[in-house]
Amino acid sequence: MDARAEQGPKPDTSLIFDENERLRRENEALGQRVAELERKLSLQPQTGLPTHFRLELELDDLIDTARRESPSRGFAVLIVQLGENYGVVRKTLKASVSEWILYQTGCRITALLREEDRLFHTHESEFVLLLPGMKGEDLAAFLRRLLPRLNEPHIFAGFNVAVGAYSGAAYWPEHGEERSVLLHHADIAVGASVEARKAFLLFRPPLLEKAVEKVELQNSIIKAIEATALDRIGEQFFLCFQPKLFARGLEDGSLLVDRIEAEALIRWRHPERGILMPSTFVPLAEETGLILPLGKWLLYQCARRLAAWAKSGRPEIGLSVNLSARQFKSEDAAETLAAVLAYTGAKPDLLTVELTETSLFEDPTATTATLERFAALGVRISVDDFGTGYSSLSHLHRFPLDEIKIDRLFVENLDGNRQDRIIVRSLVAIAKGLDLSLVAEGVEKPEALELLWDMGCRGFQGYLFAKPLLPKEFIAFHDRIVADGMRFKLSETPRA
Repeated sequence: MDARAEQGPKPDTSLIFDENERLRRENEALGQRVAELERKLSLQPQTGLPTHFRLELELDDLIDTARRESPSRGFAVLIVQLGENYGVVRKTLKASVSEWILYQTGCRITALLREEDRLFHTHESEFVLLLPGMKGEDLAAFLRRLLPRLNEPHIFAGFNVAVGAYSGAAYWPEHGEERSVLLHHADIAVGASVEARKAFLLFRPPLLEKAVEKVELQNSIIKAIEATALDRIGEQFFLCFQPKLFARGLEDGSLLVDRIEAEALIRWRHPERGILMPSTFVPLAEETGLILPLGKWLLYQCARRLAAWAKSGRPEIGLSVNLSARQFKSEDAAETLAAVLAYTGAKPDLLTVELTETSLFEDPTATTATLERFAALGVRISVDDFGTGYSSLSHLHRFPLDEIKIDRLFVENLDGNRQDRIIVRSLVAIAKGLDLSLVAEGVEKPEALELLWDMGCRGFQGYLFAKPLLPKEFIAFHDRIVADGMRFKLSETPRA
């Protein structure tokens, strides 16, 4: 037999070559897809800067290098967080505007960096800088150049946008030797700077203690308002009432009162920490979403109080209640208000809903629709802390408003600050032009009251009249004025 026949047919080498070529092309395509994915994960599309994925890798490398070569020199991790106006811009203007602001912010920071410094765009409005050897006075000198640049307005055709920024830093190795600890402490520092409205804060152990305390307080809120305890919420939360007086005259050391109203102010009787003010727990309730059940309870309590006052022979007392931004934006805001009024039988025109200026102007179209539903129910609508927020008069006159309140910042030093007097005169003119009632908050001195009266303000609230009062104390305050012929003597010592 032929030996060649015994060996069988030879393999087709062209088929093997084709298969290898196919596998090679697939491998190249897979490599390109992986590279593209890595590129997308590593670079922010708005700024072209490396992301938090690259930050983690490069921070680990920097820590290893510092341990080997310069443990005494160390470095700083600086986090820059854009100010609140960036969020407003992002929600109200075209996407190209916010994207340009991010790009310009990256350029402004990059222009001030040294060759060894590194910049990362880690989140939507957050940038992280690694600054080798930059601590103490060196970091302070850098911030003196950086922060003014970040506060400069961004210029567009027809308008400018000022965003501002907050910043916080942590040092290696003083504030942490591991990446996660260092970033966590820098994040706590920038969070504290936002909360304190300070341009920069360096991490300190008390900031960590405060952050832990904040988490514990959030957990306490959850326990206080959990579903099984809603019917017993009044065991921990209660209301005080600060008088709000509307005047018809000012003479002989007395305010001649036209009508008496009040603003409802919530307090928390914490089981361990005692009485807590709203500034302590309301922001936390906003963050957790628990402001919604708490806000519903507050609305119910106010409406029930109005009905009780009317039943006791005081049907003319009006009451204001603050609605949080989250509560106002909820889909069932108007339905909840209608249900509360129907259940309690309170007169709608005696209830005033107070909203912050910033919450009104974030989405004017949605705001108008909600306010119109409120107005259809017959309740009054007030803008709280007017003059301090992100407002637009072009929208203000379209809202169905009844009242604006002058923020206490403009009232506290009214007798000694010319600029505050100019601002208040402007606000009085706005209120008159829009046919709105005007209330000045924070009135503590007779001199301020007289100036406000002369300017045309007729609504007043502040310690000159009374601090927030418990229900029985407020009724006693009300009845005393009524008994005196609707006259409040300014020489009286306010009763807390």
